[in-house]
Amino acid sequence: LVLFSLIISAIFSCDDDNTFVPYDYAEQALIDDEDLIEYMQTHYYNSAVDSINEVANGETPFYESVQVEQVAANDVIYNLYYIVSEEGAGYQPSLVDDVMTTYRGNLLDGTIFDSRESITVGNPWWNLTSLILGWQYGLPNFTGGLNISEPNMPLEFDEYGGGFLFIPSGLAYKQTGNASVPPSAPIVFMLDLQYAKAADHDSDSVLSNDEDIDGDGDVNNDDTDGDLIPNYADIDDDGDGTATIDEDANGDGDPRNDDTDGDGTPDYLDPDNF
Repeated sequence: LVLFSLIISAIFSCDDDNTFVPYDYAEQALIDDEDLIEYMQTHYYNSAVDSINEVANGETPFYESVQVEQVAANDVIYNLYYIVSEEGAGYQPSLVDDVMTTYRGNLLDGTIFDSRESITVGNPWWNLTSLILGWQYGLPNFTGGLNISEPNMPLEFDEYGGGFLFIPSGLAYKQTGNASVPPSAPIVFMLDLQYAKAADHDSDSVLSNDEDIDGDGDVNNDDTDGDLIPNYADIDDDGDGTATIDEDANGDGDPRNDDTDGDGTPDYLDPDNF
C-alpha cells in the first residue's frame, strides 16, 4: 500500500514547470508576422552579389513591393508574403500541380538552410501537395517557363518566373522545425519556377485540379463516393465498380463530358448512369 501510494503520488503530483501547455499557433503567428514585416522592411535583394542584404544606403526594401495572401491552417489565418520579380511565360500551377524549381532558403538571421542551384542533379520534380503549405499556396502565384530542351541534352527552360516567399512557421516547419530549421522559425525563399505542369494523381484522365467538384479551391474535401479517398486520388470516383478512366463513353479522352442518362451528372460521378 505504501508503494502504491508513492506511485500514485508521483503520477499526479506536478509543479508549474511540468504543467503541459498546448502550443499556441495564433500567438506564434502574430510573432512570426511581426518578425517577417521587420525583416522585409530592413532587407533587400542585392542582384550584384546574388544575395539578400540589410538596407544600408537607401536601397529599396522588400516591403515596398511585397504582396500578401491569407492562408487558413491550424485554426489560424496566416499572412503569406510573396514578391513576383520575374513573370513567366509558361504554365501557372494550381495547389496540386507538379513544379520544377531552383531555390535558396534562409532563416531571418541569414543562415542558408537549403538550396537547389541546378535542375540537372537528382529528380527535379515535386508535387505541391507534398511540400510545406507555404510552397503549396505560394507557388501558384508564380508562372513557369518554356521548355527549350534539346533531345538527349540536359533540361533547359526559358522565360520562367521567379521571386521571393516569406513564410511564417505555421506554414513551414511549425513548432518542431527540422534538422536545419529551428522550431517556430519563419523562413524566406528566393526561387525560380523553371517549369510547371498539370498533375493527374490517379491517372484517370481528369486533371487533379479539375477534381475540385465543389469549386472551393480545395481538392481534399471532394469525395463523391464517400470512401474517404479524395476524387483526385481515387481511380473510381463514384464507387460504382467502373474506373473513372473507363467511363469515357464517347472515347474522346475526357470522362467529364459523358452523361449517358442525361441527368446532368457525368458518368464518372454518377453511380447510376443507365
